[in-house]
Amino acid sequence: MNHDILLIFMILFALFAMQAVGGYFQIQDYKKAIRRVHKLGNVGIGQKRGGLFNGYLVLIACNADGVITGAEIMDGLTFMAKFRRCESVMGYQLTGTNIAELLAIFRTLDKKQTKYMKGYIQAAEALEMRLREGQLETS
Repeated sequence: MNHDILLIFMILFALFAMQAVGGYFQIQDYKKAIRRVHKLGNVGIGQKRGGLFNGYLVLIACNADGVITGAEIMDGLTFMAKFRRCESVMGYQLTGTNIAELLAIFRTLDKKQTKYMKGYIQAAEALEMRLREGQLETS
């Protein structure tokens, strides 16, 4: 019985250690992605927290005119998920689209679609707010 409890604790500790190490590498990947996307323009960040399967983190870059210059997304089940380029969302091309146009599309979605697109909406709204306030950097 004592051996079983010890084995369970050892397994739990190993899983915790793997999660901690994986989290460290995921944070490093996040920092690299921020630097990469920031080179494309001003960055808006959004996330959709998921239950077990459907969460993601999205980075959207735009220029001082509000035109999207690039985007990256990280989605996946484990700490091994990496950022990857995101060319389109819901069949709409991201690069070259104006933030206002993208938000207009998002505002026509039904409740379920809006919930799924929450991260994209957050990132676009952050950029829109900075654009309205004149806080976007010119390249």
